[in-house]
Amino acid sequence: MDSGSPRKSGRKKRKTQTTRSYRRREQEVQALLRETDRKGKEEKVDYEARSLQFFHGNEDERREEGDSPVHETGGQESDEDSGGELAAEPSESPTQTFIQIDLQDPPLVWNQLFKQRHYYDESLLYRPSNTLHFQLQQGDVRLKDYQIRMLNRYQEQAKSSSNKLSSQLIAQLSEVNPPKFIMDTTLYRSVCHKEFKSVFFEPVTPDEFQGLPNRRCLKLSLKQLRFSLHPQLMEEHRLAQQLEDLFDVYIYQRKHRVCRKLREELEIARQVAIKLLASAGQDQTSEVKRQFKLTQQLRQRYYSESTAERNLLQRLLKEWAKLKELRRQQQFQCTRFQLGLRVIHPPDLQASYSAWKESFETDLAEVYREQLEVFYTRQRLWTEQRSHSRKSASQAKPPRKPQFDKIMANLRKEYDKAFKDPVEPFVEIMRLRADEAAARICIPGSAQLPKARNYFLKIFLDGEFVGQTRSYRLEPDLQITINECMGVLLERTLPENLNIWLYEKSTLTPRSRRLAQMTTPLLMNSKDDAVHEKLSFQTTSSASTQLAGDVYVFYDYRSAEGLGGEHNLDDVQRLPMALRQKLIPPKLRALPEASKELVTPRAPYGRIRQSMLPPLIFLEQQLQFCDIETLLEDRRLHLLRSRHQQRNLHTKQLRFVPALENEITEEEPLPDSHGLGLGQLLDQGTYWNPIDLHKHRGRKFIKLLYEVISSQSARRAKTLQTPMPLLLLAEDSDQATGWPALWRAICSVFQQQPESLPREPSVWSGPQPMHDLYQHYNVSLHVVRATGVPVRSRHILNINERRTSAGGDMSTSLFVTQTLMYSNVRPFVTLSYGQRLCRSRTAEGSNPTWNEQLQLQIHSQFGDLREDLKITLFDELIEPQYSDEASDLYQRVQCNWLGEFRVPINTLLVSRKFEGCIELSMPKVLVGYKRPLIDSVTNMSTDQYPEFKEAVHLWFYLSIEPSKGDLMPLHSSALACAEMPELQHYLGERKLELVQLLPQPQRYVEPLVCTAQGKRVCLTRLLDPIPLPPAVASGENPVEISCRFVSLLSQLRSYDPCQSFRGVWLDNQTLLDSTWCTVKDLGVLLCNYLLALGLECWLILGVACPHGECSFVLFRQPETAELFLVSPATGKRYQLQDVYCPLRRVFCLVGKHNIYFNIQTENRVSMTNFNLQDGSCWFPLFSRRVLAPQSSVQKLDYMYKRSNDLSQLQKHIERKIMKKISAWRSTRKTVWNRAFQPRLQEILSDMESLATFSRGRYDEPVYSEQLEQEYPNYRLYGFTLNFAYTNLAAISERIRTTCIHYNNDASVEFCVAVHLHAHVNDVISVWLFLMSMVPLL
Repeated sequence: MDSGSPRKSGRKKRKTQTTRSYRRREQEVQALLRETDRKGKEEKVDYEARSLQFFHGNEDERREEGDSPVHETGGQESDEDSGGELAAEPSESPTQTFIQIDLQDPPLVWNQLFKQRHYYDESLLYRPSNTLHFQLQQGDVRLKDYQIRMLNRYQEQAKSSSNKLSSQLIAQLSEVNPPKFIMDTTLYRSVCHKEFKSVFFEPVTPDEFQGLPNRRCLKLSLKQLRFSLHPQLMEEHRLAQQLEDLFDVYIYQRKHRVCRKLREELEIARQVAIKLLASAGQDQTSEVKRQFKLTQQLRQRYYSESTAERNLLQRLLKEWAKLKELRRQQQFQCTRFQLGLRVIHPPDLQASYSAWKESFETDLAEVYREQLEVFYTRQRLWTEQRSHSRKSASQAKPPRKPQFDKIMANLRKEYDKAFKDPVEPFVEIMRLRADEAAARICIPGSAQLPKARNYFLKIFLDGEFVGQTRSYRLEPDLQITINECMGVLLERTLPENLNIWLYEKSTLTPRSRRLAQMTTPLLMNSKDDAVHEKLSFQTTSSASTQLAGDVYVFYDYRSAEGLGGEHNLDDVQRLPMALRQKLIPPKLRALPEASKELVTPRAPYGRIRQSMLPPLIFLEQQLQFCDIETLLEDRRLHLLRSRHQQRNLHTKQLRFVPALENEITEEEPLPDSHGLGLGQLLDQGTYWNPIDLHKHRGRKFIKLLYEVISSQSARRAKTLQTPMPLLLLAEDSDQATGWPALWRAICSVFQQQPESLPREPSVWSGPQPMHDLYQHYNVSLHVVRATGVPVRSRHILNINERRTSAGGDMSTSLFVTQTLMYSNVRPFVTLSYGQRLCRSRTAEGSNPTWNEQLQLQIHSQFGDLREDLKITLFDELIEPQYSDEASDLYQRVQCNWLGEFRVPINTLLVSRKFEGCIELSMPKVLVGYKRPLIDSVTNMSTDQYPEFKEAVHLWFYLSIEPSKGDLMPLHSSALACAEMPELQHYLGERKLELVQLLPQPQRYVEPLVCTAQGKRVCLTRLLDPIPLPPAVASGENPVEISCRFVSLLSQLRSYDPCQSFRGVWLDNQTLLDSTWCTVKDLGVLLCNYLLALGLECWLILGVACPHGECSFVLFRQPETAELFLVSPATGKRYQLQDVYCPLRRVFCLVGKHNIYFNIQTENRVSMTNFNLQDGSCWFPLFSRRVLAPQSSVQKLDYMYKRSNDLSQLQKHIERKIMKKISAWRSTRKTVWNRAFQPRLQEILSDMESLATFSRGRYDEPVYSEQLEQEYPNYRLYGFTLNFAYTNLAAISERIRTTCIHYNNDASVEFCVAVHLHAHVNDVISVWLFLMSMVPLL
């Protein structure tokens, strides 16, 4: 008791005075109040009294606290012992609880921190109203105010999720029964928010009615099978699978951008809180509290998500380091998982440091304000509690004021965990997709390991068998890449469950062993994206070996009409007119017919980026009196031009043409406006298909354009070579007209040669003369060897049948089986041009070697060299023929076409030679043959047979003689230039620097090129996002569809200087309207399409086989950041390290903002460094001081046109083929078997999607085996052909090259099927299926 009394007296003594620390903290609070309250009067109020008045409310509490002020104890106490619970008691004013802290000079956190003042918009605030925002059909029911506000709230919530309010919810909120229908004077309309697609039914009896049709196509995609528990499982497998799972989570976070969305929501919540605090009244305290509570929760969630993302990145790096160290220690690699790091250092450390400080300052002020609110709330509760129980012996300790330094230190720890340091670089992880040659797996002692097993999957829908996959061998990394898609057509009901059974294929017996079952419910996804499922499996405990793993499955429901579905306007089938007039009420207006006007496609949301720069407009276009369309429609111009050409009998005798258009009488004959400048296209009485007419006019227009620009450049070059008068010299100068140009013209009078005018050594004055030197050419082909030649499938089946019937075992004669399988094909190579042909000797096996040189003599005029040199691969099939007598034995030789490679003769004349390895163009379906897969005969590993490739490759050397007579280039430097004189001078200086760095002078490409308008512009003006075709804009894989569309445009085959890099570059309007172009123009068009899709891409100018000077497209895959090369002529995609890429040399890379020249000594593309930031490898033409021109010459508002009807053209092609084959077989009777045609048409309908989405790879479909199984009584041989449509003569030439009509069997029958796939602007993909059938006796 004695010890307690002095303690009481000491406490009472501290009540009468304040300590120094308390006064110092109160001065800090007053400093904050002076910064925030600028409108207050300058009155000298006591600091303690003003603080208590602001934070503690009314006068009574302040008076009570004035009598007994609160002081803190002198000892150090913790936060846990200093206060009670946080109360949620509402106060009278928001200023009593909430503090607004504005950090200004001097800063409170750091002497270097600053904060930028923000200005906010009041439109972000949600203000509830008592007016219903939508129309509600509820009769005479009057809703109350709270019901209206609740309905508005649910309506806004449904809009955010793109849904509609249900009738049950509306009825529940409005407290009335939901109506079933609404009655009107004329119509009965049911109340339903779902829009149904109408279905027309013919009248049937109730017994025959089976329900509403629900046709859907279920697409199942089986991607990968991975084993996590296996007898061959090693530590490296476990680490690689764990890394793969972590990387999937990392990619998911990067794709959804969770932290970025949380940061944006946090900024919005802060803005709303500041606005509420500024305009808060006495009745809005709870709203302010709620908003600050939401801000705190968002900030904490943002910290936790950022910390989790940062920890995931650190864990990925640690696990990847462990995996690399394990591979180094064990000195072998059994998995293919590879990761790559992309480290980006901050470009501006000061800006990064300032942004970090601003964010830290904002969060610190917010946290400090929250701690002050908690402190003053606890202090008020403690004061009230002490005033009510003054006589109580035990009292709680007073709360302590939060320490600013401690709060800042804790926040700094959270920042270090969640966010990176300002000087820390940005690290991005990418998965490297290495090819098989670079990532070959090598395991020492693999001979002692057990043989690899073969596994396959069976698919069941609600217990009903659907299909199964092919059998796959388990790779050493315990993964199986399946990549198979199955389509299931559902008629009435949708399945509920998907069951997948895992089977192991036995190598000894035909029976397979079932291992595990996986089951998952099939969900209907509301979005268009596919559902991704990861199904886990584990074998039962009774199995001999324990297996466990995962299967990756994608599935989605699609429309049964195909990719277009109901969105494709060409697939809409209208009701008959009589039925439509009967069903549609007479008051309603009939629907308009389908318009045939121009169609502008709508680009996908978020993909195309509109260019902010205006298009490039030449000066003569701005000064012209009228546009070109008005000029072409002028009747007087038609008469004058027709009279000048002297081609029309009615107009060439005209002596007078009226000066005004209205003076021309209707009796005056007018020439055809469509044929203006194109000559006479149609003869009298000749029928032309609209598509053929379009192709013919487009080709003739491009040829006329080349002739006009060539003659213009020759005329200007000749003018520059001759002395000119003063004014003409100033006018024809490329520099801008004015006083400087006049001064240069005056100076040129006193000089021999003006330096500003370009000079050419010689002038090309039109077409070259047809000398006798160019009429005889010798083409030499040295063919070395080939790999991957298809083998005969029918021969293998006969071998298996004979061995099965004899009772022999395949394993006992494995060597004989392999020898027969890969030697049953006897290939040879032919070189042909027109009607002339030479062939090599016959080799044996799927990987033949010839090492033979072929010579072909060509005798033709110089202007007639327009066809292609064809390197064709055939199989020589020798069949024994028996006569009536047993002693007579004959042999019949048949040549089966396997593939070809076409070389344009004009590119060979320019390049003089092509050498290396080429990939033959193989048909997608080759009936009677199959790919040489070793696993179809034995279970030996494919690593022992590296010569088996996915495509057929041929090693060759092709040259042409004589080597003289080079074509003179186009003098494009003599044409007018649209660029500024300063830019031309800068390019000349950079050219002098570049020539000294180039290892080969041929790599230099002139950056100023000629366009279709006859003006020279910079190469960067050719690249700009342009409108996409409708199929690309609405397709699922826009990159593949774009490549396919560009590859189907017609390519010119002529020996013309306008087709080189110094020639004419077409814009998108000229190219797409005519559908004719060169390979370099295809690259520009494809690059612009990829830019419209939002991809990072460049245009590569170089030399390729067989196109010579051409352009490729280099783009970066967004998911993996990997670079790919795309050939615009074929649409195929190649990796940078692919040795089979047709691109031989790289001259330069053209981007949207710069041009990079290749200054590396390495010529091989697979060894070229494509790091554009490396100054030792790439020379940038433009710099930060001089930027590249940006305004584009492309037509940014181009409108595509629908293609014409293809039904008549398809019949013409089929009739033409049958007529030609019958004519070629003049000595034999040609029998056409139409029973096969529906099956062939069904196969061709799937070929376009297979060719588009297979990325140009030679993937053997299953159609060949299906045809052989469906028709076992025939010996079948056939193939598919695909090419872009130009004319009927080109189709006949391609079929004649295959030599299918040379089959001299007496009982042979033929079948042909034609399928046309139309794109916009009459770009047509032609698919042909030719088959010969011989009945088996």
